[in-house]
Amino acid sequence: MQEVKAFEIINPQAQSPLILTCEHATAKIPSGYDNLGLAPELLDTHIARDKGCGDLTVALAAKLNCTAFIAGYSRLFIDYNRRENEPSLILAESDKIAIQDNVNLSPEERRYRIENYHRPYYQAIFEKIKQLKDAGATPVIFSVHGFTPQLKGGSFRPWNAGILYVKENPFALKILAELQKLPDLKIDANVPYDLRQYNTGAAAICGEDIGLGNAVIEIRDTEFDDIKAGAAKWAEILCPILSGFADLNFRK
Repeated sequence: MQEVKAFEIINPQAQSPLILTCEHATAKIPSGYDNLGLAPELLDTHIARDKGCGDLTVALAAKLNCTAFIAGYSRLFIDYNRRENEPSLILAESDKIAIQDNVNLSPEERRYRIENYHRPYYQAIFEKIKQLKDAGATPVIFSVHGFTPQLKGGSFRPWNAGILYVKENPFALKILAELQKLPDLKIDANVPYDLRQYNTGAAAICGEDIGLGNAVIEIRDTEFDDIKAGAAKWAEILCPILSGFADLNFRK
């Protein structure tokens, strides 16, 4: 099998309590998988990655001097933002497009992808959480995601961004409240997906499940039509809001 680099860690030694994650940062498929049978142009669409979100996460990590975990491969290869036992961990279809090489996937291949890509990602995040807790900090998890304005056959999604959470927690509610103060942005809770219904992903697994503050931001991908400008815009929006949680004095 090919050499595995399942994810990247930005600022691994940072001691900030704020942990950033980006599970859909890239459209890359490991070598040897022939793009899962997909035409190359499909890898430049929302089914394969969340446009601009990796760039934004890297920018936030640099500005806030905190650790960020960046998934290394496309959600079509394995969805880092799912639990291991979920059927949607490896999709045979996405937005009415067949992922041909995931159809009738063998149990052995599914297990290989989990053990070499998905599980190490979460092990690394939990190791960072333990390190921060051992130092007396209270970690919080902030996951950066994006959404397409309209799925095939679906309704138009009017929001610029949503803040998602399984249960209300002060971290998520503070971010939501601050974003809703900003003019010219339409922001709401648990849109365009309701995390209270799905209860999955890094914020849920590494935050909610173990009692840590957590939130997901879902940003409409038209905000990243110019990726560099979009990442800069949202870094400027989010840094003042997240900075208090990134402070080394944010302790138990």
